[in-house]
Amino acid sequence: MNSENCVRKSRLINKIYMLAIAVLILIPLFCLQSSASTAYLLGDIDTDGTISSADARLALRYAVKLDEYNKNQKLLADANKDGEITSADARVILRVAVKLDDLSGESVVFGSDDEEIDADEWFEEVPDIFEKVIPEAPEIEAEEDTFTFTVYGYGHGVGLSQYGAVALAEGGLKYTDILAYYYTGTSVIFGEEYPETTYYVSGEVKTDELVARIVAQEIGGITKNADALKAQAVAVFTLLKYHNFNVNRAWDVGYAVSSYDKCSKHLKKAVSEVVGQYVALTEDKDKKPIQASYSAMAAGMSASEKDIWGGNHSYLVAVESPFEMRLSNFISTVTLTSEELKELIYAYNEDIVLSENPEEWLEILSHTESIDENRGYVTSIRVGDTTLKGYSQFVSGIMAGKLKSSCFTVVYTPIEEKDKDKDKEAADKEQINKKVSDRKSVEAKTAQTLQDGEENG
Repeated sequence: MNSENCVRKSRLINKIYMLAIAVLILIPLFCLQSSASTAYLLGDIDTDGTISSADARLALRYAVKLDEYNKNQKLLADANKDGEITSADARVILRVAVKLDDLSGESVVFGSDDEEIDADEWFEEVPDIFEKVIPEAPEIEAEEDTFTFTVYGYGHGVGLSQYGAVALAEGGLKYTDILAYYYTGTSVIFGEEYPETTYYVSGEVKTDELVARIVAQEIGGITKNADALKAQAVAVFTLLKYHNFNVNRAWDVGYAVSSYDKCSKHLKKAVSEVVGQYVALTEDKDKKPIQASYSAMAAGMSASEKDIWGGNHSYLVAVESPFEMRLSNFISTVTLTSEELKELIYAYNEDIVLSENPEEWLEILSHTESIDENRGYVTSIRVGDTTLKGYSQFVSGIMAGKLKSSCFTVVYTPIEEKDKDKDKEAADKEQINKKVSDRKSVEAKTAQTLQDGEENG
């Protein structure tokens, strides 16, 4: 019995000894393997540490067979983990890029035996549509005694940006994603019934045709992209529903082309697929339609409703919209003489007091930083002795449509000193001549009076 116990103990000791040796061998190997492994964010195909629209573009390029990737690149591109790389993966990555989804907890680990990723070797530079390319302010070459307004963007900037929607649609986002991006905290409601006709300005029109006509007028001329058209259509229908399908003023929902026949086939098709859908706050149990404001072109960011109209809807806040800054018509200029500006100011409010020096008439007091620290939507501006709101009072009131946006800067070009001297000299000469003329007139009247007296005498 003792002999058997000794044998068992000996075997047990041997097993423990062998296990210890195995552990001592495996631990260094494991550490070596771990140190040679690299973790990347799922979706970060270019491995730059961030997930951007450039990564989505890369996934799409592989999906349509424009690029060939190695094993690691495929793992990173397969965002939905279905074993295939399709446009659906590109959409998932783009939703993450625009903060609609989150893959922060997902990662892919590559071992030391895996192929190294060198982004510069396997794809050309893919432009990131969210990259903020800041435009330079144009040089001002204006005539003397003029105000030059440099204007950025087009429209009030609140809510959906039409050019921004086109950029996002062309970048791969669906219309539901575009609407969720510009209207914070919202989602699209499907399958709602709606009235066959809507009262629009002066009479009843078919609701579905009216939506198409407004889309054609508002955005049909700048894109044929179905998702951009659908995003606009849902925004329009949301406004119709918001106004209970009773619209007295066209600008409350959008202007329309004169007839349904003027709408293209592809536009009619896009609208027909979404008419009836509308936008509501995701957390709103009653699913009431939002005030789905939209404008043509945001100025670096969309504008907060609070900064433009003073409202406080949670879904109408500023979001990044840098796409439009690349466009050739993003910047416009307006030049007015001091006399022209004075007329506009007094036409708006004749009680505003202006000094004799036009250089002192205008002063931007506050603005957002939608483009950079020096340029953004003007929220308040001093005009003479009066402080006005940037959009509702100055742009819409005094300027009466002359400025495309409330994102602007203004510079006054004064009269040069030598010209001032000439003007003063001319004014003095005119005054002297007037005095001489007045004196001659008095002398002539006096002489005539004397002559008349002599004749009467």
